[in-house]
Amino acid sequence: MKKIIFFLIFAVSLSYGQDLDSLKVIEIPRSYADRVGKPFRVAEDSLYLFRTSEVYLVNVKSFEALTNVYLSTLDQNKMTKDLIEKYTKTLSRNIDLERKLKINFRASDSLDLEVYKRTQTTLTNTQRALDYTINSLEKASTSLEIVDKNAKRQRRKSAFEKILFAIGGVGIGVLVGVSL
Repeated sequence: MKKIIFFLIFAVSLSYGQDLDSLKVIEIPRSYADRVGKPFRVAEDSLYLFRTSEVYLVNVKSFEALTNVYLSTLDQNKMTKDLIEKYTKTLSRNIDLERKLKINFRASDSLDLEVYKRTQTTLTNTQRALDYTINSLEKASTSLEIVDKNAKRQRRKSAFEKILFAIGGVGIGVLVGVSL
């Protein structure tokens, strides 16, 4: 019985094997999974033997849609790459401008500091000049007060002397008139 079952299995496998050979079996190798490029085109009445782990069947319309998506992705990658390059250039230019701006600010700060120092010196000198002028004005005011007092005293003195001369003249005139 074992021999009959073995013979039957052998005969079936031979007849099945002969059918496959007569139908032209197309073998898809394992390396097809790593292949880059267009996929194989499958003919209508052919048998295929796939050695790859997975197979994706796609009709013509889906294949064209996937191809269009792939090509637009490539274009977007180029656009993205160009955009990144432009952004990098802009960023490096902005960094250079920022560095130059910092240098200008430092130079401006040093100029502002120099102007501030000179302004402080001028302000100090102006304050000294004002103090000297105020002192001079106070001395002049004091001198004018002294001169004014002396002038008033001199006027009073001269008026008093005139009155004394007048009284003396009258007295001498009376004495001379009485003695004569």
